[in-house]
Amino acid sequence: MNVYSRPSPAASWVDRPLGWSLALALLCLAPVGVAALINRLALPRPFASQGGVPGLRLLSWNIGRVHLRWESRAADRDLGFVAQVLRQVDPHVAALQELRDPTQLGRLLALLGHGWRGRVPLDAYDRRAALLWRVRGDPFEIPTSTGRAAQGAVLRFERGRVLTVVSLHLDAFDASRRLLQGQEILDAALRTAADDLVLAGDFNFDVAGVARDALDQRLYRLLTSTLSDGAVRAGATSLTARRIDYVFYRSAHWRVSDARVLWQEGIHGMDHRPLVVELEPVTPRPPH
Repeated sequence: MNVYSRPSPAASWVDRPLGWSLALALLCLAPVGVAALINRLALPRPFASQGGVPGLRLLSWNIGRVHLRWESRAADRDLGFVAQVLRQVDPHVAALQELRDPTQLGRLLALLGHGWRGRVPLDAYDRRAALLWRVRGDPFEIPTSTGRAAQGAVLRFERGRVLTVVSLHLDAFDASRRLLQGQEILDAALRTAADDLVLAGDFNFDVAGVARDALDQRLYRLLTSTLSDGAVRAGATSLTARRIDYVFYRSAHWRVSDARVLWQEGIHGMDHRPLVVELEPVTPRPPH
């Protein structure tokens, strides 16, 4: 007795000449679609605005690599990816670390296109902290006694608001050097900033993982004696599950409304993820 079972629509579809090809193509594209959806959901919200004053979005990201043939600085082949992330996140200002030189920064600015400006220190150190911005700004450098300079800029926004932002990268191996570098950069930044100030970058310590009497704790207490830790709830920023990238700030005009780490924004070999901090304008209190 022959038993005949009618194939289901799905089965007959894949049995067609092009069916398996289309099925395989859809299976291959599915992860891409899921990644795109996750990426869209994880991106920051639109800029906040109060009284016509726009909010401010900052990004801090060490774009170097983990021992790329003993070369941990940013790779030229990663610049297109970095530019793509910056265009998606759309920050007003970006503090980037581990750039090699002004030439590499120039390549990144060319990929970003019109409207972006940037600067890296011209010191002799072989890995630099860069600052990029999309508003009117006047750049400046902060040298340190250890030879590792920080890059800053005085940024000018609508309604006459001025914000000083400094991108920095502290020593990865020596806590005493980190403390000295942090002290020198903070002192210089406080002298430069008229009022509102942001220090952003790779500080190379996780305050949650060091003893209370450690040098890194001293540095954290020094920073938070005059500035606020704007990303304290954002979580780890490195593949080693450590929070070593920070955005410290003081401001009478903005306050942090959101801080997050974009974990999906990375490629093989990059050991940091972008830290994004949103600042919203503070509504001035009417005089009594």
